[in-house]
Amino acid sequence: MPTPIPRGDRALRVLSEGELIDQIAGGDWDAFAELYDRFGARVYGMALRVVVDPKIAEDVAQDAWLAIWDSAASFDPTRGSAAGWALAIAHRRAVDAVRSIDASRRRADAAADRDAARPVGGGADEDVLADDERREVADCLGTLSELQREALDLAYFGGMTQKEISRRLGTGLSAVKSRIRDGLIALRRCLGE
Repeated sequence: MPTPIPRGDRALRVLSEGELIDQIAGGDWDAFAELYDRFGARVYGMALRVVVDPKIAEDVAQDAWLAIWDSAASFDPTRGSAAGWALAIAHRRAVDAVRSIDASRRRADAAADRDAARPVGGGADEDVLADDERREVADCLGTLSELQREALDLAYFGGMTQKEISRRLGTGLSAVKSRIRDGLIALRRCLGE
């Protein structure tokens, strides 16, 4: 008989990693805590090796643990170990984070290049038109709901994916998609008038 591990008011028997994941799939928080105790440092280490920045690695590791909780039912022990499965999730999340950061940098660099290519003092007419356009966009942004503005800001200026926005705002992915879609439609309508 396996030795029990004390956990709160009850004792758990020592479970294999696969058994822990089966219990996590059933919503068992104690099993999740045990799996975290076993693999927490390794998941964080994987994230840190990929993203390098410790703060980003913490976010990636947290995101990976949420994914492990959400997808525990999909774990197939015939395809590999629980450790390999958890580390693969962490690796995918870390790569996604690096790609998101790189995309954000590329957008910022492209914007800087466009600004640098714009002639300085290109004429009073151009400056007035640019000011008018900025004012018009700002006015149209002001017509959006706070939720739409926040989702668009995170997507276009924050460089976040819709899934990242969903997690950040603590709302469903479909709600984020709707906010972005509705916000863009409202902006097009406003700017087209």
